Amino acid sequence: MEKEKDGKILEVDLKNNTFKEIFYEENLVKTFLGGPGFAIDYLMKEKVYKNDPYSEKNPLILMTGLLTGTSYPCSGFFSVSARSPLTNIHGEGVSGGFFGAELRPLFNGIIFRNKAELPVYLIIDDNSFELKDASELWGLDTKTTIRELQSKLGKQFKVACIGPSGEKEIPMASIINDHGRAVGRGGMGAIMGSKKLKAIAVRSTKKIEYYNESKFKEITRKLMKEFNNSAMAKTLRLIGTNAIEYFEIFADVPHQNWGALGKWKGVNEISGAVVAEKMLVKLKPCYLCPFSCGREVEIKEGPYKIENAAGPEYETTAAFGSMCLNSNIESIAFINDYCNNMGVDTISTGCTVAFALNCYENGILTRDDIGFSLEWGNSDAIVKLTKLICNNEGIGKILSRGTRKASEIIGKGSDQLTAEIKGLDLPMHEPRANFPLGLQYATSNRGACHLRGFGNDIYSGFTGFNKLLNMNEGVPIKLRTIDDPKFAHDIAISQNLSEINNSLGICRQTISSGTQIVENLFDLLIKAIYNLTGISITLSELIEIGERIFNLKRLFNVQCGITKKDDRIPIKLRTPLSNGRARNKVLNIDLMLKEYYKFRGWDEMGIPTKEKLKSLKLEEYI
Repeated sequence: MEKEKDGKILEVDLKNNTFKEIFYEENLVKTFLGGPGFAIDYLMKEKVYKNDPYSEKNPLILMTGLLTGTSYPCSGFFSVSARSPLTNIHGEGVSGGFFGAELRPLFNGIIFRNKAELPVYLIIDDNSFELKDASELWGLDTKTTIRELQSKLGKQFKVACIGPSGEKEIPMASIINDHGRAVGRGGMGAIMGSKKLKAIAVRSTKKIEYYNESKFKEITRKLMKEFNNSAMAKTLRLIGTNAIEYFEIFADVPHQNWGALGKWKGVNEISGAVVAEKMLVKLKPCYLCPFSCGREVEIKEGPYKIENAAGPEYETTAAFGSMCLNSNIESIAFINDYCNNMGVDTISTGCTVAFALNCYENGILTRDDIGFSLEWGNSDAIVKLTKLICNNEGIGKILSRGTRKASEIIGKGSDQLTAEIKGLDLPMHEPRANFPLGLQYATSNRGACHLRGFGNDIYSGFTGFNKLLNMNEGVPIKLRTIDDPKFAHDIAISQNLSEINNSLGICRQTISSGTQIVENLFDLLIKAIYNLTGISITLSELIEIGERIFNLKRLFNVQCGITKKDDRIPIKLRTPLSNGRARNKVLNIDLMLKEYYKFRGWDEMGIPTKEKLKSLKLEEYI
């Protein structure tokens, strides 16, 4: 039953071609769990906030989660962290697939330091690791890079890589692995490109050691059965994450670059059901996933012909669809495949295209600036502009920097047409329809993010979250008014929970959907952690770990200059919607922030107090 509790991390010096294995103590797991928790600990201790994102002193930190690669459902996730070149603050992306699960039995993470002089890729083959010349891979798209490396090394190798956009250090560049799975937001692909690191290829024949494997697998079999038979799994297998028609009912879908349309009939033409009918080849689940939201699609003929392509998720569909008033689903699938192959974030890119469309409509950008006319809904023009952004060409040289930087360069009042927080463009859920989500966006550590909290689920009154939060003073969440400042408490706790989710390396579906499906989900999760590690953690201690990670990220951002002035709602989103639960109302962000800061134990400027940091055992970072 006894197992080795200590883990190890591989440190790679790209400049000097040296390697070091770092062993860590069990206490690090008790303090930060793994994944992004480990990463922010390293980033803070090394004072990375003092370094320029493109400096060789900005390390690229890839971490697996505590449960990654185990038999826990949907445990294929890994994270990548650094100071972001897009936002200039804490940057972090998370991806599913199979790459993280392949790495986890060998290393809990990899820290890349310095920069290589010439392009390289890293091979990790069980106990051996080596940097190899990547000059022949440089310039290749991600799909071709993965194919070439697997052809050379063997299909057992799992590959994470960048495409041409990352090589050109475009601030919106992503890291791609396993059929379009992306470390998307915040530009981690640009940092990888700046280090001349083209790819990481991993093969493992080892198995993860468990404190009590039989008990662990007893728990995971129960969870897998419950998840597999759930209504949520059946829905996701049918339409994937693209439930745009459903979201539209609740005014949750953005239109025309965050305009106030409220509804748009084009959603019926770009839904997950349409994708399933017109182009679905097969489902493409991640590691040990019973939900199977991923899919492979193809378009056999026409200008948007694609094959062996990852199907567009909801976020991509809305970004290049409703945000651009583009009802051509084939063009959206083509753009998704193109962005994945080039290695660029589809959310930020789609938002930037919508911003450009808005600028063109208002005469801020002209045909001479762009090279062609750019009207709402013109799918061909939207594809052309996307290609310019991904290739950093023409007007794309400006737009590829994201809407905040682009508006600073373009001027002419274009900043009034942006919708970003801390430099990160908003994801595709309407904060004007869901005020708690608006607060989550405003306070998220990597900028506007729907994945760093469970604002949508809490707002919906999910039973599991009601029980977990236990902050309702007898009032069920679903019965609260939309502007109740007590939502600030729930958002703070849900953000802590999200940090736990990512640091464990499991899909958020196992939490958000799991609270509906498995009544004692968190009890089982805690037992799973114990039977994997031998470490006993209570639910309150687990939530405290999440709070510790969130506060440490906030502290990193404070060192980057972030204060209350940055926890804001963009001007574009201060015009109320005419439909939905929050119709004709505007979020009072100042009232929400006051309650949020008080609950968090931060001062009136949004800075964690010394007392709060001490209570979270973070004295060494003060």
